[in-house]
Amino acid sequence: MLIEKNNFHESLPRRRKGRFFFWLVVALIFLGVAFLASVAFAFKFYSTSKKVITRDAPESFLGSIQDIASSQKKILRGEKDGRINVLLLGLAGENYPGENLTDSIIIASINPKTYQTAMLSIPRDLYVNIPDTNSYTKINALYARGQGRRGNASEGINDLKSALSEITGLPIHYFIALDFDGFRKVIDEMGGVKIQVPKDLHDERYPGPNFSYQIFDIKQGLQVLDGETALKYARTRHNEEGDFGRAFRQQLILKAARQKAFSIETLVNVPAINKILNILGDHLRTDIPLDELETFLDLSRKIDSHLTINKVLDAGKSDSLMAVSHVFLGHVRAFILIPRTGKYDEIQELAKDIFNLDLIERKKREINNEEARVAIINRSGLANLEKKLSSLLEKMGYSVQTAASSKKMGTRPQTSDVGSANNSVIYDISKTKPFSLEDLAKKFSAEISQNPPADLSAQCRNTDLCLVAGSDLTENVGYEENTIEELEEGYDKQTVDEREYIELLKKGSSARF
Repeated sequence: MLIEKNNFHESLPRRRKGRFFFWLVVALIFLGVAFLASVAFAFKFYSTSKKVITRDAPESFLGSIQDIASSQKKILRGEKDGRINVLLLGLAGENYPGENLTDSIIIASINPKTYQTAMLSIPRDLYVNIPDTNSYTKINALYARGQGRRGNASEGINDLKSALSEITGLPIHYFIALDFDGFRKVIDEMGGVKIQVPKDLHDERYPGPNFSYQIFDIKQGLQVLDGETALKYARTRHNEEGDFGRAFRQQLILKAARQKAFSIETLVNVPAINKILNILGDHLRTDIPLDELETFLDLSRKIDSHLTINKVLDAGKSDSLMAVSHVFLGHVRAFILIPRTGKYDEIQELAKDIFNLDLIERKKREINNEEARVAIINRSGLANLEKKLSSLLEKMGYSVQTAASSKKMGTRPQTSDVGSANNSVIYDISKTKPFSLEDLAKKFSAEISQNPPADLSAQCRNTDLCLVAGSDLTENVGYEENTIEELEEGYDKQTVDEREYIELLKKGSSARF
């Protein structure tokens, strides 16, 4: 009995050792598989980054992984200044008419301390100078023009970044470009996106294959959109909101897509992530360096979607900063958008203060409360300039009156074409409208003066501010204004085929507007 008892106790350590070695082997196998999976995923991530990131210096796989694995967090461009500006581009791609024309242009600004984001949509028809040339074209052609001329994505983006910095006054730190097919496929791999559609939308002329039309219809309310429907919702424009409504919808979809991408549902779906990486490798381009990508993704994950600010540069409303005009690109009449004052000051103010829109609204209230009466004297040499200025000032909320009376808004201002002036001047007659005085002087680059000369004193009587328009204003506000309807119809009434029109856009025009 004693011998049997001793054998039993001696067998326990052997069994424990057996179980220990068994679980050790299992753990080693698990760790080995996890390690190989991690290496495979890292290599997949690296190989994808090699496709999507535009860079000049080559990087090795091990060097890139070391950068990612480093415990030292990379500082993003703009982070120290409290604002990171990312240019988001949507373009058609090879399988669609338009190819590399940027259909969607959004500057997304991120506050790295509060995780608040502001999105500013730039209209694709904005007419801009082609950097380093004396020519002009629509802003959506700059990226395609650069690629077509140099065949390099990193070079093709420079003209667009430069133009946007001039327009907004903001440095553009990074860009991300995604084509239509990539957008559609990524949305599908994520299982669709939830969108709160604000109103019914019906478009009987949505572009279909082989230059045909399709009917697109979506109802108000919470909708789960697959990739194809999300693309149509982002692109449709045949409704009362036109191109500007489309820009707002693009921002809604971006917000929903970011939320879905960083959801637990997506992050734990390894097969879907693998497919998404494959899609991005073929359809996305960016200049975010690989060693900054982890920091950028972590920041993107922390963004508070409820604090997102959405603004669209539009035309046709009293507070719109854009106006519609036209130019000729070769023999084709092209409708364009330009800043209503001919300068970018108002756009730059909006871009600078987009995280604090109360500043802009407060300034508007101060100007409105002053109820400044403004007289216009035309000494520019352009016969109809006073009419254009009168209309523009009324849209801004000013009371434009005749120089000899105190009648309210809507009367045609008395003007004088006797003599001429090169530079515009604004006379502070009442000395009681400081906000209005500063605003008009800035908008029209006018010199501020206190007392008008004797030959103007009668025309400036009974008013608060007297604007003498010089020939310098003809370049900025001497454009012929068109309607929103003409702009929208211009898309559907092209007299040349798509490819020829794209080439005309790339070439541009010598006319400013």
